[in-house]
Amino acid sequence: MQTLKAIAVMLHYPDETLQRHAGELVDMVGAERRLSSVTRRQLIDLIRHWQSEDLLDLQAAYVGLFDRSRALSLHLFEHVHGESRDRGQAMVDLQDIYRKQGLDIAANELPDYVPLFLEFCSRLPEQDAREWLQEVAHLLLLLHGRLQQRESSYAALFQALLELGEVAEPDADFRRQLSEEERDDTPEALDRVWAEEPVIFGPTDGCGGARTNTGQAVPVEWTDRRKTVTEES
Repeated sequence: MQTLKAIAVMLHYPDETLQRHAGELVDMVGAERRLSSVTRRQLIDLIRHWQSEDLLDLQAAYVGLFDRSRALSLHLFEHVHGESRDRGQAMVDLQDIYRKQGLDIAANELPDYVPLFLEFCSRLPEQDAREWLQEVAHLLLLLHGRLQQRESSYAALFQALLELGEVAEPDADFRRQLSEEERDDTPEALDRVWAEEPVIFGPTDGCGGARTNTGQAVPVEWTDRRKTVTEES
């Protein structure tokens, strides 16, 4: 799915490359018939807007959206393991899966970064890519819903991922829980984080339970897909 590669580029920190290759991104998205016409149009309009927008403004908006809020973190395991030790092992396992598919990442890159995950998926056969998207469907739904609440144009990118993964619409309970979430990017919320979060030194730092930002555990299993990819390699 080359569209996954396009979405990966669009979810990276905006730079000159994004604007320089905007035409190619439009072509890739425009040719993707697995997306609804509405989502396709939203992505194309977004790309063209970014192409003409001042780059510094795009970068400031990106940082303000994704870097100020853990709830919108583009690192998948942040939503599953937080800062617990389990996250480290999950990173190692995922990086091993990438390497088996010929995807080597830089030492300063984390394998659970959504654009890297999408780059990996784009290298797989369509069915395998769809199954990997379904593995993280709950996280994609969370990010999509939270971006919608913030009326962010980035929500269209996650809507596209949900469509490509053939992910079912969230149920009423999911939507209710999402609507009751307290935003963590308001000045008041940020002040509370600084005031309440203790500074801990030592081996137990960051070893809390594997919880999401909503306080609920999210089951994300990588084992089955890893076995499938390994056997095919």
